[in-house]
Amino acid sequence: MILPQFLSSYYSSTAGNSSTDVYATVGKIMQSQNTGVPKLNAALASDNTKLSGLGKLMSALTAFQSVAQSLAGSGLYASASSSAKAVLTATTSSSSAAGSYAIQVKQLAHSQNLLSKLQVNPDAAIGSGGATLSFDFGTTEGNVFTPNASAKTAKVVVIPSGSNTLQGIAAAVNAANIGVTAKVTHGDAGYALTLSSPSGSASSLRIGVKGDAALQSLLAYDPAGTKNLTQTDAAQNAALTVDGVAVSSSSNMLTNAVAGTTLNLTATGSATLAVTRDASQFTKNVTNLVSTYNALNASLKGLQQGDLKSEGSAARIQSQLSRLFFAASSGTVGTTYITPGSIGITVQKNGDLAIDAAKLQKALSAAPDGVAKLFTNSGKGIADKLVSQIQGLIGPNGSIQKEALTINKDIAALNAKKNSLAKVLTAQANALVKQYSSNASGSASSSQTSGKSTLFDMLG
Repeated sequence: MILPQFLSSYYSSTAGNSSTDVYATVGKIMQSQNTGVPKLNAALASDNTKLSGLGKLMSALTAFQSVAQSLAGSGLYASASSSAKAVLTATTSSSSAAGSYAIQVKQLAHSQNLLSKLQVNPDAAIGSGGATLSFDFGTTEGNVFTPNASAKTAKVVVIPSGSNTLQGIAAAVNAANIGVTAKVTHGDAGYALTLSSPSGSASSLRIGVKGDAALQSLLAYDPAGTKNLTQTDAAQNAALTVDGVAVSSSSNMLTNAVAGTTLNLTATGSATLAVTRDASQFTKNVTNLVSTYNALNASLKGLQQGDLKSEGSAARIQSQLSRLFFAASSGTVGTTYITPGSIGITVQKNGDLAIDAAKLQKALSAAPDGVAKLFTNSGKGIADKLVSQIQGLIGPNGSIQKEALTINKDIAALNAKKNSLAKVLTAQANALVKQYSSNASGSASSSQTSGKSTLFDMLG
């Protein structure tokens, strides 16, 4: 509480004189008038509880979205196995082509990394600040830099005065979100700034500096001219062959080297990739989706009884996802549309899902492609729609993010009111203490009345 803390401090500073009665009297007056702070604290507690609940809600939705995404993107039937997982791994899709593929990874894609000269202190000012950095992306052959044709203008990062330190420069570059990442590293001899481009040979950098000579001498880099940064890694593409066919990629994650299958390269070397289609994989994926949905349902029910009891987002989302799940249909088995119910997925009284494995296997045998399209079908399947629906809730512009932003603004406003009220109450308490201390004979009663009146006036 604000008032006891203030009065205790005052009492300690005046110990040894007749302040005990003053402290007790003023404390009673202030405590009797202190109704604003408890109300603000209650509002803050309520907002923080809601904010915590929204965080738990986002976590639960993210976990479920990840499973739905894997169902939509990594395939219902297909599975991929690498003979050398240290070299590459793979994920399949509904369009993965079954077969065996001989893959030779000759080099990995990586970023260009540029290192600055060492500095003694990462927070020491370099020059006067107010500089502008310009980043051009292109390819470098020897000392020849060729800007990318698609990048007509350089990306600009402003280093304002006060940010002209290694840490400040790194923060400014990262905040600009131009594709270049910056970090400060510490070695035995001091601190250095590392600038990293995106991966791929077309992501080599040329860096210009204007406005500050000291920053120019630290950061300017031109493959054809001044190189004040040291290149520790060159930008390069991944190079590999698939069944003898050469493939080049700016990323170590390739989506077009093997039809319908995403390759993730992790080292150079050879591997055989086996892509198979197996109904048991479908059953495993659907069962996983159902169990994860039930875990989400339990979380939503818990939040409705707990942190989000005072507002309806958890109940609303629970209803939306349930309707979306059971509104889907795809293709036919004979004259019957394929629906979740027709393949053995039903909803229980508590909102959980149950799956009949025998019914699912029967549907798979009768119409495997139709059953697959029930879950993933160019954005129209259950898994596709679940992913999209949840993204609309938890994405940067999603409703939950917006609600959290509103609550955070309310918390900031409440804290501002609380701080303002604290100043008013502290000033009032200080004035009352001084007044009571100076009226040692008989004026306490009138002062008390005056103090109450003044406090009411100040608090409105």
